[in-house]
Amino acid sequence: MKILGRIVWTAVGVAVFAGPVFAEDVVVIFKTDGPGGAGTSTQYYSKEWMRTNEGQKDTVLEYGTGTITNIDHKKKEYSQITLAEIEEAMAAMNAQMEAARAQMEAMPAAMRERMAKMMGGFGGDVTLTKGGTRQVAGYETQEYTVTMGEGLTMRLWNTTEIALPVPPAELKELASFTGPMAAMANNPMFEGFGQLAEKMKEIEGLTLAEETSTNMMGRGSQSSREAKEVRVGPISSSEFDVGTLANGYKKVKSPLGELGKW
Repeated sequence: MKILGRIVWTAVGVAVFAGPVFAEDVVVIFKTDGPGGAGTSTQYYSKEWMRTNEGQKDTVLEYGTGTITNIDHKKKEYSQITLAEIEEAMAAMNAQMEAARAQMEAMPAAMRERMAKMMGGFGGDVTLTKGGTRQVAGYETQEYTVTMGEGLTMRLWNTTEIALPVPPAELKELASFTGPMAAMANNPMFEGFGQLAEKMKEIEGLTLAEETSTNMMGRGSQSSREAKEVRVGPISSSEFDVGTLANGYKKVKSPLGELGKW
């Protein structure tokens, strides 16, 4: 789900702060920290592709075809799937969620409440508040705090001073992909995700810093990232070339295609 979440949030953000078609390519280098330790990640935005590199893993999204390529450099494997195929898998999973809803509603209220608490309160209401402003990597950012029950808290610092080069024709396609998150609302344990998808659309600008705290089944997790450098200017197409990034790697099935088989 981490890969899916990354693509969804990127799609939401791109749709909200759409820049002019003549906007330049952008590279953002982040310092990160989380359960796996400290590290770096890099996001690349061009007129045709978006890529996220997290050391041993790469994710490349081609806007025109909607193709997502996930590359695992440690395993020397890669997989590919389209946004349309993910939505089909989500539709199948949605049917399973409907069955889960019926079972959940048949339970006594006390039992439903206990199960919701086990999942960390992801069924709670979603709130979005604006805070102050601060400089991140030389850009003025606006703070946003998003909460979903007791299960999720995100603090984001976004800037509207950077225009991404994503073509307007692709923005509508990417924005429509937030639907899978809304579909999760049909699961009684995750009904807040529908609200979350809608609230995220209200956030303006590119995220340059983020602090996330989650609580699921009694286990908490914290992660953060902050941009240390932003480069604006042409990016070589080789940075997005799957043939180069995954040269000699074995192609495997995408785990995202199995969503409907849960």
